[in-house]
Amino acid sequence: MLRIGHRGAAGHAPENTLLAIEKAIALGVDFVELDLQRTCDGHMIIMHDKRVDRTTNGSGCVAQMKLDQLRKLDAGDGQSVPTLEDVLDRCRGRTGLMLEIVSQGSAEQVLRTVSKHDFRGPVIFASFLHAEVLRIKQIQRSAVTLALLEGVPVHSTDFATQAEVSHVGLSIDSLTSDILRSLKSNGFGVFVYTVNDPRDIIWLSSLGADGVISDFPERVT
Repeated sequence: MLRIGHRGAAGHAPENTLLAIEKAIALGVDFVELDLQRTCDGHMIIMHDKRVDRTTNGSGCVAQMKLDQLRKLDAGDGQSVPTLEDVLDRCRGRTGLMLEIVSQGSAEQVLRTVSKHDFRGPVIFASFLHAEVLRIKQIQRSAVTLALLEGVPVHSTDFATQAEVSHVGLSIDSLTSDILRSLKSNGFGVFVYTVNDPRDIIWLSSLGADGVISDFPERVT
């Protein structure tokens, strides 16, 4: 199974920071998973929550803040909030990236930024907003895309087929062996998040999961 560091290596360093990314790379990840949001002045920054309150010493909504405001915040251990460009520069030639698009309507900007920076390494474009990954695929047919899902769908593969993805990301909390096997048998790669218990990792390996997204990526073998 592929070893994917959740928000860098969030179990070891402040999530979605360059420090967490460096820790993930040191732990030998195949991919670093990161969350992308757009600021009010049009920059793509790395942060999961809609608000900065939980992960920084600031307060406010990302979509209502400018990049220079976000840069002044402490994201933990003295780390600043990185941009997508920061991440591309830091990870080029060192690891793959799984880029989760959080902001609606930002697919084209994310794809354009990655292409412009000539990133060397595999990239997977992911989102719970399936229209975003579909848009990525419409623009660049060769792009690798992944539809994220938290619950159990009525039909095990329709959501992935409609989004034209090659991969899906399923929550460990709602995963069933039947849906995983159904997706696999229909040719989809299956990643599971966020998996930190070694017993769950062993179970996923027995089911044939293709990758595990973990705060402690060293546990994925």
